[in-house]
Amino acid sequence: MFNAMVRAEIWLQETLDKPLGIDVLAEHLGYSPSQVRRQFRQCFHTSPNAYREKRRLERATVLLAFTQKNIAQIAHYCGYSNHSSFSRAFHRQYGVSPRIFRQALRSNLSQELYAPATSIGYTPPIEAITSIEKCAARQAVMMRFYQPLEQIEGLGNSARHADNLECLTSRLATATPIVALPDALAAKVGELEGLMGSAYPNPAARTDVGLYLNSDQTASDVALPIPFRRLDLVSHYYAKAVFQKIEHFHHVLNQVIYQLVLGKVTPLQISGEPPQVLWYPNHLELRIPLVEEHKLDGID
Repeated sequence: MFNAMVRAEIWLQETLDKPLGIDVLAEHLGYSPSQVRRQFRQCFHTSPNAYREKRRLERATVLLAFTQKNIAQIAHYCGYSNHSSFSRAFHRQYGVSPRIFRQALRSNLSQELYAPATSIGYTPPIEAITSIEKCAARQAVMMRFYQPLEQIEGLGNSARHADNLECLTSRLATATPIVALPDALAAKVGELEGLMGSAYPNPAARTDVGLYLNSDQTASDVALPIPFRRLDLVSHYYAKAVFQKIEHFHHVLNQVIYQLVLGKVTPLQISGEPPQVLWYPNHLELRIPLVEEHKLDGID
């Protein structure tokens, strides 16, 4: 049942902008709505509806902090029918209006994000972003861990990323180890203002671990073992930063956000989708997904 609730949690995250009820989730899983509510609460200590509301508002904090979108646009992108319902929900969770929250975050942004981390041997580069690029559509095979990045051993080792994927070993031998970090941007907002988790404790940090397939590779015709899932990644823009040690991830992320938000290095905006880290033979690569302004408005 835990694997089913992991699927439920991922479904809730991936449908934040859609007005879908728990009955749709239950049908997706093959359980009754009451079973889903009961089992989800046992696993995540909150109801599916409350969990989704919290994740919607976390997405909103990221967009308030790191983009120029107005509040009505953010409300739409986070699944709220109008500005008023979003503002009420936001105030219940954080005790302030979205406008006041944004003002408080922006006042701290420059000072907090650009603090050097010399204690661990990391010296911030003058320009952390190597380039702004656009990737083609690809597939990834991922498994979700409810642990922060620092607590997962063996990251970067292809065998670790393909654990229990013997059915695809030969096919994916040249795929690139990858992690995606759904909570990384919201955690940065929390570090800036200390308002995150004010209503009830956050679930453990989530980390997706797996393989990023080459353009000539596919996992579409293979039944993946539980708890892996296939991701069909659409073509998108991203900010790229190259670094050497995974221990430096959070500090590199800070620098990239700083450049994107305050340095105005591109007219593209942070999309709010999870940052990714890929392991290449001689370096690690951080990717922050970006979006064109009209797409963040929900216009095709």
